[in-house]
Amino acid sequence: MKQLKFKLILLSIGLFIGLFLGEVISRIYFFKSAAFSYSKTNSFGIFDNSGLVQYSEINGLKYELLPNLDTKYKLVDFHTNSEGFRGENYKLKKNKRRVAVIGDSYTMGTGVSEEELYAKKTETLLSIDENKNAYEFLNFGVSGYGLDEYTMILEKKVLKYNPDLVIFGFCAPNDQKEKGRDFNLDAFIIKPKKNVFWDSYLKKLLKIKLNPYKNETVVYKNYQLEFVDQKFNVINNILTKKDVKGLVFYIDLAYNSKRVHQIKELAEKNSLLFLDVSIFFKDKNLTGYILNELDPHPNNKSNLIFAKKLKECIQQNEHYFFKK
Repeated sequence: MKQLKFKLILLSIGLFIGLFLGEVISRIYFFKSAAFSYSKTNSFGIFDNSGLVQYSEINGLKYELLPNLDTKYKLVDFHTNSEGFRGENYKLKKNKRRVAVIGDSYTMGTGVSEEELYAKKTETLLSIDENKNAYEFLNFGVSGYGLDEYTMILEKKVLKYNPDLVIFGFCAPNDQKEKGRDFNLDAFIIKPKKNVFWDSYLKKLLKIKLNPYKNETVVYKNYQLEFVDQKFNVINNILTKKDVKGLVFYIDLAYNSKRVHQIKELAEKNSLLFLDVSIFFKDKNLTGYILNELDPHPNNKSNLIFAKKLKECIQQNEHYFFKK
């Protein structure tokens, strides 16, 4: 009897050690050196319970980022200005070519440090290339936003800064979706911040490896294309009244020529310039371009590719964008 108890105790200890080591290895697999940081690992929750958002006072806008944040999200430092957007407070500087960038999590930069965001990186590359600090980029990206929110942010937040150019970071897998038909925010609530440090990442790793995610091809439906067309038309009308140029920046890590053509056609129909960056990722292994297997958002490397593409486009269309 004593021998049996002793064996059970040894078995329990061995099982505990095995699970503990498995958990440590899993965290290193996902987070590398950040696995040993409580604050960084605890920042890898979902946006809804991240503690980053508040309900918006703008009619029709469900939520917005909290202003003046100084925290971490998805392993990196996450700061917001007094308006609730990433980065420093925006200042109207003279003799600057001002570019506003509106978008969702791809533009906000989920898991991407501020200096590596494609908006900021484009500003840096343009300044280096032209040997002068002639540009300023203002980032109005917020995770979960779509074309409805882009339009509201354009009118309520962006135009007061008198931009010369407004770039719309069109997230190809999501921005075709119509509120009330493809999804509903009526029941949306801001959840209390969750401590995800104590989550089992061994369990998450096993789930990923045993049941790999299958990336299904997104097909735009006719009513979704009509919705995009309608929103592009509204955006163009707003910009035209202010004599501001607009650029639809098509972002996707999966290239689909049909979808690219569909959105390009709608953008040009509504007098918006179009730029596709997804062609770069055609037939690429995406492992080195996403945060990790837990979160397939574009990483720093992808944001640099976005920035280089934007820089080339802006230089090629310099006189069209900044003729004022």
